[in-house]
Amino acid sequence: MTDIPRTRIAQLLNLSPDALPPGDLPVARLAERLLGYLRDTADDDPSEDSLRDHPNAWAYALTDALCQAEPDTGLALTEAALAQATTPEDVALIAAGPLEDLLAQHGPATITAIETQAKASPRMRFALSGVWPERINPMVWARVEAARTPGPHLDEGDPLPPA
Repeated sequence: MTDIPRTRIAQLLNLSPDALPPGDLPVARLAERLLGYLRDTADDDPSEDSLRDHPNAWAYALTDALCQAEPDTGLALTEAALAQATTPEDVALIAAGPLEDLLAQHGPATITAIETQAKASPRMRFALSGVWPERINPMVWARVEAARTPGPHLDEGDPLPPA
């Protein structure tokens, strides 16, 4: 998927399509906005109202809605964000955010696609090493652990692999 239909965005965010800019939203642009939000708010207290006032708070809300309602689109967005990551810290934010959410909410439905991506992408394996098991089905978690082998690993200080 390269674009998210404007009407679907409005539906997911409970807005009128007229409240949105014209045109569909490219997944890569949403990934860029999501990364901006995650970087800017990484050290903020999640209970702070300022998080909602961030100019890219909509990107976080839309990502959350996509990961819940449309796991395939959520995975495409996660892959786009990983491709745009420039630091291990960026990857850690994506791993602890949309990637972990997808695995927790839709692990059985998404794990095969994630395994396929991990086989081809050291960056996906790197991201999987930043996912925590607490919310993930144990059977899915076993597959996550296998998919992230042989690494590289975030927690071991490995450098960011190429996209």
